[in-house]
Amino acid sequence: MRVIKLGFISAVVFFILFTLGGLLLPSHNIVSRAVNIKAKPASILPLVQNKSAWHLWIEGMDSTTLNKRQQVQIVAVSDSLVVANWKTAEANYTTKFRFIYNPGQAVTIVQWQFEQEVKWYPWERISSLMNDKILGTLMEKNLAKLQMVVEAN
Repeated sequence: MRVIKLGFISAVVFFILFTLGGLLLPSHNIVSRAVNIKAKPASILPLVQNKSAWHLWIEGMDSTTLNKRQQVQIVAVSDSLVVANWKTAEANYTTKFRFIYNPGQAVTIVQWQFEQEVKWYPWERISSLMNDKILGTLMEKNLAKLQMVVEAN
């Protein structure tokens, strides 16, 4: 009986410490990557604001993927910003694409940013620390493909 009681108390104390440690981590996570593209924003915007063109530069973004595994909704479009909400089984994200044009160099900086609000659960907060490595690598790869597609035209 003593061993069971000790085990239960230890599990409760461990959970409380784990939760308190998780609360020290941020609840709002941002992963951001950028690329310089030698083109005007007007030639990049159609590839970003139109989900049906994403398969050209985002790996795995064909229509079946968008409909089965995740839902994406474009919520705002301007000449310098595209905002989309992503809903997957694992998480919800807000995605922002910013276009910063430098006319002197004829270069557009395309910044891609994922934002995620995580709950207080310690496992969510700790797992969100891996977003930069996981999402960041994919974002770099896809932005390089966007650069290749735009500059090829």
